[in-house]
Amino acid sequence: MHYLGTVVSCQLSVSMLSYAQRKLLLGTVISVSIALLVNVGFYLGIFEELEWKTLDLRQRLFYGSDEPPKDIEVILIDEASLRAMNPVVGRWPWPRSIHADVIDFLYLAGAKAVIFDMLFTENEKMYGQSTSILGPNDKRLVEATASSENIYHAAQIIIDKEDEYNKGLLNKPLPDDFTTHFSVRNIDGVIPEGNNNYYLPFPELYRASKGVGVVEFSPDRDGVYRRTRLFRHYQGSFFPVLSTAPLLNVLKIESVRMEKGELILLPHISIPIQEDGSYLIKMYGNFAPYSMSGILSSIQKIKLGEIEELPVDPAAFKDRIVFIGASAVGVDDLKTTSLDSKTPGVYLHASIYGNIIQKDFLIYRGSLLTSVLILILSVAVSFTILWIRNALYQTGLPVVLTILYVSVSLWQFKSNIVYDVIAPIASIAISWMTSFAYLSLTEGKDKRRIKRMLEQYVSPTMLATVIAKAPQDVLKAEVGSKEYLTILFSDIREFTNLSESLDAEKIVEILNSYLSEMVDVIFKYEGTLDKFIGDAIMAFWGAPVKVNNHGERAVKSAIEMMHSLEILNETVKKKGGSHLEIGIGINSGEVILGNIGSEKKLDYTVIGDNVNLASRVEGLTKEYGCHILITEATYEEVKGSIPCRVVDIVRVKGKKKGIKIYEPLNTRLKDTKLLERIISISDEGFNHYLNRKWVDARNKYSMLLSIKLNDPVAEIFINRCTDYLEIEPPENWDGVYTMMKK
Repeated sequence: MHYLGTVVSCQLSVSMLSYAQRKLLLGTVISVSIALLVNVGFYLGIFEELEWKTLDLRQRLFYGSDEPPKDIEVILIDEASLRAMNPVVGRWPWPRSIHADVIDFLYLAGAKAVIFDMLFTENEKMYGQSTSILGPNDKRLVEATASSENIYHAAQIIIDKEDEYNKGLLNKPLPDDFTTHFSVRNIDGVIPEGNNNYYLPFPELYRASKGVGVVEFSPDRDGVYRRTRLFRHYQGSFFPVLSTAPLLNVLKIESVRMEKGELILLPHISIPIQEDGSYLIKMYGNFAPYSMSGILSSIQKIKLGEIEELPVDPAAFKDRIVFIGASAVGVDDLKTTSLDSKTPGVYLHASIYGNIIQKDFLIYRGSLLTSVLILILSVAVSFTILWIRNALYQTGLPVVLTILYVSVSLWQFKSNIVYDVIAPIASIAISWMTSFAYLSLTEGKDKRRIKRMLEQYVSPTMLATVIAKAPQDVLKAEVGSKEYLTILFSDIREFTNLSESLDAEKIVEILNSYLSEMVDVIFKYEGTLDKFIGDAIMAFWGAPVKVNNHGERAVKSAIEMMHSLEILNETVKKKGGSHLEIGIGINSGEVILGNIGSEKKLDYTVIGDNVNLASRVEGLTKEYGCHILITEATYEEVKGSIPCRVVDIVRVKGKKKGIKIYEPLNTRLKDTKLLERIISISDEGFNHYLNRKWVDARNKYSMLLSIKLNDPVAEIFINRCTDYLEIEPPENWDGVYTMMKK
């Protein structure tokens, strides 16, 4: 029971909300739900692969032709190198003495550091010799490494899946001397990994090396290499990757600390790190590598004393950081990167080194900002679709937002700032589709509801306009709203006497003809027929279609109703009926507009004091002998477009304050000077009347009778002035005439 009561209470609470509040609630629910849905997908990695593709596209667009720093050189073992060396030493791998020759060449050239992107994990196998014994080629490599004092070799620290073949071989401790010499001692906050295996240079080689760097890269799920950790963890110790190993010496790094998305190499550099601890690599696409074949040819010529025509000038490597790797297919070190599907792996290491040495980092703004952007874009699109019923805005805004967001993202990427693209665009697209789907499901229902609600109250043209342009204004009526409108009441005078003189068929025929004519005029001026009350008509202007000149439309409608009545009276007379006379009262003001009634019957109608006042003013038309009377509120709406004369200030039943009333004059009268004279004399006469100048007032109203024959208003004021000349009103008389009748 408690649950049922809660549900009913919630339903009542929602139903009592205004149309705008319900729309606000709906927009909030849709946008927040979509933002939540997209964010869940974002954090689950649903958009990751597409996002990676856009990142690759941006890298190719902006950095594909970028060159690495000038102090970086790359030597590649390419296909030409393998072909050149095949007749000399056979297939790959080459004897290690060749690499020793390259080290000597670069040492003599004055290279600052030489980094090998290749593994020398075991002693070289030589025919007839145990691998436990260091062969001459290995000795040669060790000696060259030691004498150069600037050589960095490669190691692997990895995660191996345990199986029956490697059980007991995993999680072996590293050699103490390796950990002592090559681990980073002062390191704090770096996220550890679960590595359980390693492959090191053979002991003599790593002991001779200036440094050792880890070469293990892990691609993203789509097989593309975009990121790496700059330090690798193994059993409590951290080791630099191949690109950062020389940096520790070149930049004299004292300690490493990670905090708030940055890896800080003290005292010099702060490197932006992603939330998982990885570094996003900015790839350089315009390396100018040297072929190892040229280096080896130069070495051979130097040995022969032919130094005048060297294929590669050793001076090119003076004070350079030299990375040595492979691009030949047979060496198996080609990687798929953001720039190319066949990128030499050594380019990854060289790019990382270049990024850090130049502080040329891609800065990812983080998933929290992406989540906020998803919410903002979802709200913007959902509310636009639901609130702005304009097809151009509804379709244009999502397109504009998408173009704008992509443009800003590209512009920012040019400055190395990385924003997520796919998830925010997905929020735009899903918000757009969801909101449109909701409108498609509900709009037809709304249109049918509006049609049922209004088809008996407005013209077909106006109904079509409402459905097309302002359905929300009508739907607001379901919960009610305060609106500033103009209300018209009309009534046939002496209809009771007319009905007694004719039979029922004639009465119905005449009444239907009259009401049809009057409604046609009301619809012509885009009025809303509220109801028939017997022979009386109630109509209003300003809803459901909002217009600024609703007062003018109502008064023009009243004037034309009188003209139509003249024509109708000729037909009525031919049918044996008597002349019809009507009175029309009009007032403008704030009313309550709504669908009012019972569950079984609802009326689209207006209620309030200003509606009652319009009805009271209609009742005054008989008292003053005028066909049309309007209040001062309506007069203020029409005084610049429709000629009106002042009639009186009256206190109607139920009102304490006096109401100034005016009579719109027949605009069909072409003598504008006569109209102006009537208005002027009426104003002067009424002012004299208010100032107790009874004789002057009576003279003015008498003048009116001379130019406007049969003017009941003038006769009323002539009689009042005559009475007041005999008996003065009390001193507190304010000129307001109190009506005793309803």
